[in-house]
Amino acid sequence: MEIILQPIETDLSNDILNLLYNSLLTEFHNVNVTIAPTLKVDIQNFINKQRNQLQSPILLHWILEKMKPTKEVKVLVICDMDAYSGELNFIFGEAHLRGRVAAIYLARLKPEFYDLEPNELVFYDRVTKEAIHELGHSFGLFHCNNKKCVMHFSNSLYDTDFKNKIFCKNCKNNL
Repeated sequence: MEIILQPIETDLSNDILNLLYNSLLTEFHNVNVTIAPTLKVDIQNFINKQRNQLQSPILLHWILEKMKPTKEVKVLVICDMDAYSGELNFIFGEAHLRGRVAAIYLARLKPEFYDLEPNELVFYDRVTKEAIHELGHSFGLFHCNNKKCVMHFSNSLYDTDFKNKIFCKNCKNNL
């Protein structure tokens, strides 16, 4: 199995990509992780102009068609934008259950989005949790009732901050 970290649109700091690389190697055993070069796209094709948000399902479909990952490959798109999906006003990330493509959206994971002081440690913690969570879905895991499990649904940043960066015992066994 392989996980490809695919930054799009803007160049992300190597700190974020290296953090994700190491975190994913730790949490997903027997998986190779690769950091792909930034994919330049016309992001305006994916923006709902009335909402000024990226439409996640359209981006995920486009990435799936463009990259055509096999069933042994999971692509995690990392996008520094605000996004939504369906009836949800915003999302931190999205994945198709047992799918080959997932995405995390960094905008709302940053304290400064909420007019708070930047905090790299908090931001990196949130990014790691969302990446592991979305990849968990792509590997077939559902949301977990254990509020400390990384697979617990995050309805708010409070939920994200409360949970751990790892799978609970039950989710780990199901992985």
